[in-house]
Order: sequence, then C-alpha cells, then structure tokens
Amino acid sequence: MKNTIILVLAVLSIAATRKPSVEPTFDLNAALEKGYVDVAITGNPESSHYLKPVVIELRNLRSEPVSIRIPNGLQLHSPDVQDVIVTKEEMIALAPNEKKRHEAYAMCTQQILSASNSNSKFTVGEVATGDLASLTAEIERAQMYNTLGQYAIWTLTDEQHLNTISGFDMVAATELKTFVADLLEVPVPEYDPDDYLTNYHDDGLIQRAITSRFKFRSLSGARVTIAMFDDEDRIVRELYNDPSVTAGEHEFEFKFDAEVYTDKSYFIRMIVDDEIKINMEMKPRNG
Repeated sequence: MKNTIILVLAVLSIAATRKPSVEPTFDLNAALEKGYVDVAITGNPESSHYLKPVVIELRNLRSEPVSIRIPNGLQLHSPDVQDVIVTKEEMIALAPNEKKRHEAYAMCTQQILSASNSNSKFTVGEVATGDLASLTAEIERAQMYNTLGQYAIWTLTDEQHLNTISGFDMVAATELKTFVADLLEVPVPEYDPDDYLTNYHDDGLIQRAITSRFKFRSLSGARVTIAMFDDEDRIVRELYNDPSVTAGEHEFEFKFDAEVYTDKSYFIRMIVDDEIKINMEMKPRNG
C-alpha cells in the first residue's frame, strides 16, 4: 500500500510540472516560405480603403495548430489597383487544416490608382521600413483608422501636402500632421481657416451647397461617418463624423461645395462601425 501511494504521488508531481503546449507562431511571410499555410487576399467591398480594405484567407496546411502574425507595415501588392499597407498587427490562430477569413486593417499607398474592389487580388510583399513603418506604427498606437490616417499615408507615398491631413477632429489632425512633419524634418504648415478643402467646420465657406440626409437607427450606439468618394472609390472628403452616436433614431445632414467638387458624380457612403451601410450616388453637376 505504501509503495502504491508513493507511485501515485510521483505521477501527479510529473503531471503538475509538465509545461503546457504552445502553438508555434510565424510571421505570414515566414509561414508561406515554409509551406505551412496557403493565403488568398482579395478586396473587401464591405469596407472603405482606409479601414479594412482587404480580406485575408488563410489555410493551415499542417496537422498541428499554428498562429500566424500579420505584422504592422506589411505591404500587399496588386497589379491593377492601389497597393495597401497593414496598419494593425494581428494574430490569427489556426487549428490543424483550418481555414479562416480575416478582414485586415490597412490603407492605400498609391493615390493615383483606383481603390480595391471584390475582384481585386493581392500578393504578400515585404514589411515597410523607415518613415512609412514609423507612420503605420503611430496609426496603430493612436488607433487612427480613419481618413486622417489615410491622408497621412498619402503625404509619404504620394507626396501630398501636409495640410491635406485635415478633418473634423482638428486636435487629432494637428497631432498627426506634426508627427509626419517631424518624420520629414520639415516645419508644420500654418492652418488656413479660409481654405474650404481643409476647414471641415465652417459651412459659410461653401459657395454652392449640395445637401442631403441619411436616417439611421442605432440599437446600442455606434461610430458613424459619412464620406464622399470619387468614381475610383477614393476618399474625397468626410462629410460627417460622430464617434459616439447614441442608441435610437437619428437623421444626419451633410453637405459639400459643388463649386469645389466638380466631378460628374460621387458616391456618398454612411459607414457604421467600419462597415458601409448606405452607398448612394450623387450627381452634383446635374443637380
């Protein structure tokens, strides 16, 4: 009996000290090189190009679990639309032979080209370095997954003027503009309150207003923005922004200056918690 008790205690002691198994973790590029996963990356029609513009589908080719790291700054390349760069690091855990679909936070890096759509295909590139890597890290730190973040990206990739980093949140815009100016080692340009393109608060600057409204019912509160896109699906201007809409019925009015925005047509989209809920075409020149 004594021998039996000693044996049981020994088994329990071994079990208690045994370390739990840990899933191996690989960056996406490393996992692809080792042949551990398959990946297919397409455009996401349910989101704008500065929120979650791509869908990453991963399939674990192993008979063991694995975690895949999608690093901040990872560049994804397309042959016919804007490349994008990941703006939020994320981990995707895959069971043996499991397949998962993941909408990734990213932003466009070639303003001259069209934004992605459901037919767009992407390949995995390298992780950015230098100023671009610093900016995407700052976007993640500040959770700047919005038009300000996108405008900041374009100041680096497309040499847009620093004052294009503008929006309804003037404090956040100034902070991000200053961050990019420091990266470029240039002075922060002065804000011109009479410039309609960068002043989002003074409707008195509008010469010919095009006005409309969206109705929306929120069940439990939401982040709501209304934004205007051109026929290449690129952001042109944010028209409304409320990060904390309360529950209930709401009517949102928005307007823009048809003397400034003179394309034949635009698409006005209401985006609720990062997802496009309304997509309406407007033709101001025919109005």
